Amino acid sequence: MNVGLLIASCLTASLSPGPAALSTIETALRHGKRRAFWHTLGLACGETPHLFLALFGTQWLARQAPHALTVVAAAGMAYFLYLGGRHLARPRSSLPESAGLEGSAGRLFLRGAWVNFSNPKTIPFFLVIIQAAGVPTDGFAWSTTGVLLLCALGSEVGVMSGYAFLGDRLRVGLKDASTIRRVDRVLGVLWTTLGLLMAWRVWQLLEARR
Repeated sequence: MNVGLLIASCLTASLSPGPAALSTIETALRHGKRRAFWHTLGLACGETPHLFLALFGTQWLARQAPHALTVVAAAGMAYFLYLGGRHLARPRSSLPESAGLEGSAGRLFLRGAWVNFSNPKTIPFFLVIIQAAGVPTDGFAWSTTGVLLLCALGSEVGVMSGYAFLGDRLRVGLKDASTIRRVDRVLGVLWTTLGLLMAWRVWQLLEARR
């Protein structure tokens, strides 16, 4: 298992401006960075079921249809390269507004959990991240699951805590078209790099089956 690539993939996914990032920034602006902690905790809990589904689904494929893992890895490579190319070729000039967040710490937690749980991209991201990092899928192991959880949830909590801490400044900056375009271009380079690393992973899988 390539822990470095696993961390890089998880960080890149968390850093991408999307529903979780905008929702965290909005929470910090409305309620302060301390209250935003509950929202961030909810985000981490909301993606945990997807992580286990992706991990055990990959383990099932490894036993029942091992060649399918190469297909999943190739799909992940294509998706990463597509994201990189789209960010570089067509950087956005605006981001969608996040919904207003009101209520108690419990409601902020539940809202954060729903934001990530309802995101249809969460499971596909975990599937390709597992393949990219070469996470062992031939059986359940607490050590493997623990490292995956630590990297994925640690990245989410760390990045979103950073967004909350810099919420006021980031929110103003993310309204500026030129700033949004620069952020997208940087993310485009990161996604393209991950796509090329995934291509190397696909090559390794193909060589191992010869």
